Amino acid sequence: MFQIEYSPKLKWEIIISGSKNAALPIVAANYCIDNAVTLLNKPNIKDVLSMETLAQAAIAKSTDYFDLTDDLAKKFRASILLIPFGLIKYGKVKFVWSGWCNIGKRPLDMFDDALEKAWIKVLEWEYKTFEVVGLPKKNIMLQWFSVTAIEALLTYLTFANNFDYDINIYQVAIEPHVRNLIDFLNSVGADIHLNVDHSIVVKPSKISTIPKEFAIIADYIEAGTYFAIWAGADDSEITIKWCDVDDLSAIYSVATKIWIDFKIIDKYTIRVSSKNKKNYQAVKFETRIYPWFPTDLQSIFWTLLTQATWISKIFETLYEWRFNYLTELENLWAKIEILNPHEAIVIGPTKLKGGYVSSTDLRCWGAMVLAWIMAQWITNIMNEDIIARGYDDIVTKLKNIWVKIQAI
Repeated sequence: MFQIEYSPKLKWEIIISGSKNAALPIVAANYCIDNAVTLLNKPNIKDVLSMETLAQAAIAKSTDYFDLTDDLAKKFRASILLIPFGLIKYGKVKFVWSGWCNIGKRPLDMFDDALEKAWIKVLEWEYKTFEVVGLPKKNIMLQWFSVTAIEALLTYLTFANNFDYDINIYQVAIEPHVRNLIDFLNSVGADIHLNVDHSIVVKPSKISTIPKEFAIIADYIEAGTYFAIWAGADDSEITIKWCDVDDLSAIYSVATKIWIDFKIIDKYTIRVSSKNKKNYQAVKFETRIYPWFPTDLQSIFWTLLTQATWISKIFETLYEWRFNYLTELENLWAKIEILNPHEAIVIGPTKLKGGYVSSTDLRCWGAMVLAWIMAQWITNIMNEDIIARGYDDIVTKLKNIWVKIQAI
């Protein structure tokens, strides 16, 4: 369990780590290369370690098919990103299931559909089985803007080497981490072109010259998390470094409406302060696919809005259980009303009080950190192991900028 005290006057600077959501598909794709590329800026987080542990264990025991039936696969959703590697190296994969945060239904039908259009047969028996049975279709329409589906499909098509025609893919997610994966695949010989209309053209190619190194992008979700923390902590000013400021454009729009004081210093640096906190205004916003406001930052900005004047409203379009954390905020005296699984309001400003809270998912943990820092007492959080899945050394980073946090 972690304990945090009210922490005003946060100062100094923070360095953003490599992106969790970029690292996972790139680490998985890197196994398809005989002489793996050295990955720079790879975050030291639990999900990446689990990916590498699962992959190495499966390689050690696999013979006729790639064996992803270890229980570890159930503990993190990105385990499904190892399926393309198994299809390339073995032609067949047996998979137990993937795990995820408690934010709503995240079925694998879009993932399965993407691979089936590349002529991968998907069967469900004791274990889910994926098997290469033919050549990919020339035109692939994805069911939805699924990040995981397009990452898996692009990795498979890059290394399959079983087609001599262009493949057009439509309704493609274009998040920064998807673009980083495309850059990685192109760096090892793929010929992938991302269009502005959310479509992709994959041209036939052969893996040739392999670079020695490739850099994983900075984590824009981590940057957005710290942005909200500094805006909420009393009498604070922080410089956020090593983030791509262009990836945060949707955040700036909402932050400006709230009247948060921030300044873009250069392409990789933002300064944020809470000096205008007493004038924060309520806003209405909704989460959508990139480049709109990211669902992963919904909870922490919602926590920040407990300090804004009047009624804020959010429309969560992607996950029906993403509001689970609101019960935890109510335990700290926040004034909240859930209208339905996708809409909620918060009435502010409210002085949050200390208490015991529990993190229901990875991003909820970031929201609880902000709540604790603003709360006028001492707050304790359980399920603290969730934070290690996606935030690199967050406790040390918080201590370095004077947050009063300790493990008890």
